[in-house]
Amino acid sequence: MRIAVLDVDGTLIAGTLAGPLPTMLAEARLVPRDRLERLRRAQSAANAEDPRAAARMNELFASMLTDVACRAVSAVTARLWARQRARLFTFAKPLVAMLKDAGHVPLLISGGPQELVAHLAAELDVTLFRGTQFEAADGLFTGRVAWAVADGKDRAAQDLTGTRIDWPGSLAVGNSLGDVSSLSRVGRPVVFEPSPALRALAARRSWPVCDRTSLLTHLRDQAALPMAPPARARHVSPARRAAPATPVGSAIRRLTERLSAQVGGQGAVTGECRGRVTESALMLTLLRRRTALPGVQSRLHAYLSHSRTTADAFDAAVIDATLHGIPASDRHRLIEQTFAGAAQHSSDRKKLALEAILAVVGPEPFHVDAPSHAFEHHNEATWTRLRQMAIHHLHVPDPVAPELTARLLRLTERGQVRGIIEGNVFAHLFALLSLQRTVPDHRVIHDGITVLAEAVREDGGMPFITSEEVFCTATAGLSLARAGADRHLLYAMADYVAAQQADDGGWAYAQGVVQTDVDTTTHALAFLHMVDPERYRTPVHAARQNLTSHLGEDGGMPTYLPGQPSEPTMTANTITALQPFHFAHTPLLERATRHLLDAQKADGTFERSWSLSEANAMLRALNALTLGRRHNPSSHQGRLGPAIESIQQRLLVTANPDGGWGQIPGEDSDPMSTAYTLTALAPTHRTHPTVRSGLHYLLGEQNPDGGYTSPSDQAAPRPLRYTIPVLTDIFVLLALTHHA
Repeated sequence: MRIAVLDVDGTLIAGTLAGPLPTMLAEARLVPRDRLERLRRAQSAANAEDPRAAARMNELFASMLTDVACRAVSAVTARLWARQRARLFTFAKPLVAMLKDAGHVPLLISGGPQELVAHLAAELDVTLFRGTQFEAADGLFTGRVAWAVADGKDRAAQDLTGTRIDWPGSLAVGNSLGDVSSLSRVGRPVVFEPSPALRALAARRSWPVCDRTSLLTHLRDQAALPMAPPARARHVSPARRAAPATPVGSAIRRLTERLSAQVGGQGAVTGECRGRVTESALMLTLLRRRTALPGVQSRLHAYLSHSRTTADAFDAAVIDATLHGIPASDRHRLIEQTFAGAAQHSSDRKKLALEAILAVVGPEPFHVDAPSHAFEHHNEATWTRLRQMAIHHLHVPDPVAPELTARLLRLTERGQVRGIIEGNVFAHLFALLSLQRTVPDHRVIHDGITVLAEAVREDGGMPFITSEEVFCTATAGLSLARAGADRHLLYAMADYVAAQQADDGGWAYAQGVVQTDVDTTTHALAFLHMVDPERYRTPVHAARQNLTSHLGEDGGMPTYLPGQPSEPTMTANTITALQPFHFAHTPLLERATRHLLDAQKADGTFERSWSLSEANAMLRALNALTLGRRHNPSSHQGRLGPAIESIQQRLLVTANPDGGWGQIPGEDSDPMSTAYTLTALAPTHRTHPTVRSGLHYLLGEQNPDGGYTSPSDQAAPRPLRYTIPVLTDIFVLLALTHHA
């Protein structure tokens, strides 16, 4: 028998077939939430390529199902398949048909649950399939795994067929190290959009590598399968392939003029933040409790009422609680859905922030259901510490210890002397709402409200933060410098940035903010070095010292303070910013690069940090890894090349039919995500048809005033969106200059 062993997750279907299943089971109240959380913690810490980790995930999932009715799980599984069916790659059905016509017997072998694999097999008309099976007795799951891929997919294939297999005449398609046993055994291995580790192995063994646009063509031409492939999965119309209607140079000139006009007399780009539902609801709640500023209350009420028509589920719940006294029916489920929709890591502290919002604006007494460690505020950014103290102060039962109130009062009073505390409206509002509970007549609350009322936007909404002038000036400077903007303007901007440097050598995101961060510091350092390395030698040197002080034991960089968890994007930013001085920082750069390689996911992506667009983190990582390979091509045991190729491949195959990219694959295209992607692909794929189509899309999105409009890209507290409109112009200009 000649067989074709087909992997499922990431090969026939985008993402993982069973990914949402644990959450759906919890939402259906079939499994306890503590078991779900245990599984999630293990998934976060696991290496996706490690078979032992996969076995452990199966055990934890089986444990979740203990004493759960099989029929109830089947019903949830069917609902999930109805959703996941749309994620099936368009080539999957033609592939199976081609294999059958060529005399191969298709086998689906997956680590996903057997019942879900059965749905997929029925869809593809495949009779032989195998997934993970969970033991059951008397209609209930026992909590144990009955069968899973343990000894390799080649052994599973042998067991499944029950006959002699013609391995040299057979074929296998897979995308991860879990497929190596079958790929190694067959005569025609095909590696599909591989993980970095499998890509490296494929290069050593000369295995062909395909993606969703080339797989069928490869099998037709190289494996002699007897059917021509259908149209490409991602069709690009002839109009999109044509030269852009608007010349790139003209678009750059108009956008440069628009962005230059936003540089103020001090040399700063203000970077004002738009109003947001969360802060508007918190402010209205505070003013009502104080019976203060009725005019501002009316504007906030109108803003929230208007926002309700386009609000997502979380914002809608906040608005309904604030305006109509309707509490969220199921806070836990709503919060889980909010994190799931944004693909952000849902730590207990982040969930606490969302739960506290719903609790404080609701009609019931304040109460949040969170573990005690979620309230901790050690080694946190200034605004996080203030917020955590305020939420804890609201949560503790009466009587509140006077020491707690006194500490929060001192911190709030000291912070708002300079205006809104650290420019963070969200944290400041929580501090005042908390103090309103125990010292309702204190002048600190009155003074704070007066300060905050000045931040109300023209549309009546309150912003998350007031502005991002330091970060925006540094990033705008980098874009304008590449666009050839006036040198006097660039020096004015650089002088402003240099003047905002803090005593620790870093930069905060906004003027007057004490807490510095790695994101702003790396961009400020890069901008000053680009404009005039001699003129800004002193601040550049201090910035380098600041960054080296943040290096974690794991080789990564946090966003704010040494000792905090490392983040891939901050690590990548640091590598890029310090590369001009690589001889002085070689050990740091080597460790940071290793951390970045280890942080890459099997699909080529990285944790998204403050951006909701997966291309943002991939752009930063690609810059860092490319620089690392340029300076030392043989370093890191050959891992750099496959990691870089995985990023590029992921970006190339996830474009939308209109030529642009969304924040994640399958979402509508937007200028910001498209700009990140085009910047990333410009050095190596500038003439690629997909890139040319993306450039055509981006040029077509330019507004009559020369600027760009894009959905919210930043999130804080993650995953709640906030909008700094000028950042779209900044990053689109950066992208266009790479294609001039």
